Amino acid sequence: MVKMNHSRIIAYYISNYGFGHATRSVPIIRELCEQPGIKVIICHSFANEFLSHSLHELTCVGKVSIRRVTNDIGYKLKPHSLSLDRDRLRIEYNRYISRLPELIQVETQFLKKNHVELVICDIPPVPFKAAHQLSIPSIGLSNFTWYTAYAQFLTEDIRQPFFDCYHHMDYFLALAGSREPSWGRRGNETFGFFARTPQRETVHRIKAVLNPDGNQTIVFFGLGMKIDVGDLASCKIWDSPNCVFIVSSNTEVDRSNIYKIPYDDTESQNYIAASDLVISKPGWGTIAEAVSFNKPLILITREIMQEDINTIAYLQKRKRCELVDWKDMSEFQITDELRKKIKEQISKDREKCSEEVVSSIVDEINLIME
Repeated sequence: MVKMNHSRIIAYYISNYGFGHATRSVPIIRELCEQPGIKVIICHSFANEFLSHSLHELTCVGKVSIRRVTNDIGYKLKPHSLSLDRDRLRIEYNRYISRLPELIQVETQFLKKNHVELVICDIPPVPFKAAHQLSIPSIGLSNFTWYTAYAQFLTEDIRQPFFDCYHHMDYFLALAGSREPSWGRRGNETFGFFARTPQRETVHRIKAVLNPDGNQTIVFFGLGMKIDVGDLASCKIWDSPNCVFIVSSNTEVDRSNIYKIPYDDTESQNYIAASDLVISKPGWGTIAEAVSFNKPLILITREIMQEDINTIAYLQKRKRCELVDWKDMSEFQITDELRKKIKEQISKDREKCSEEVVSSIVDEINLIME
């Protein structure tokens, strides 16, 4: 890996939509900061507490600082649902676009004041234009952009301001499942799934607590910390025989066979590594951890968003997931037949490991910074 001998300041912008963008940014930031002279300013707001806990050691020594800023609007979902609220999205988008010149000016002033030498975005649009105005190189790192994500809901002319922002991207590092244009004006590369490295002792402890006799199927059931889907307690999945479930701390279901991840435990990858099966919405972060740790996947499909379509197609081509529609979840159970079927997903061939993917991405970033 290329080592740098002089100080560099990186502004790392992370989408405000959910925890997924933040969790996948953590291993990249950790490896970047292993190098002398690198300092990272994280620009984000929704998951700042999570980022502060995850990167505590780096913030203590001044390698990482966190700046609170709202970067984008993400999706807007209907109450107690995984379905998109299209009317609310249009309203919020128009409001955001009306402030675009002001937002670009704010970021331009921030980059200049802090002597930023590289901008990395996952994947807010505004910083690309701000970086371009100051001739600062910019990197997009994502499996999608909000320009393409909104294509089903907003016309091309309405989305044009986002195109103008992404069009100023210098390099695009596309992640697994991406079907984006080659946004990078100076270069485009593609990388596979990656995740935070699990802690072996913690994984063993979780297994020992949840499945001491080894006769249970440990199921990670994750819909994301920003999803409110209403009454999950009535779903029949919790009655699946010989199953114990791991859920997020905000899941409002209480049963003897359900374990909630403590709110202050930020290393959720350990729980996926301890699981025998992962059930999730098609979020890139959880999927990446499941694939990286070779865990069978069942994806809960919602009103299909383009990001989901691309990720699912990528997985189905590799026979790496099963699908269940959200409307069928109330009656869904884990049966012996299903257990047998999902075992076919487990890969016997070694894929490029997560650590190698992260190192390759950081190597590419270093080359751009040279």
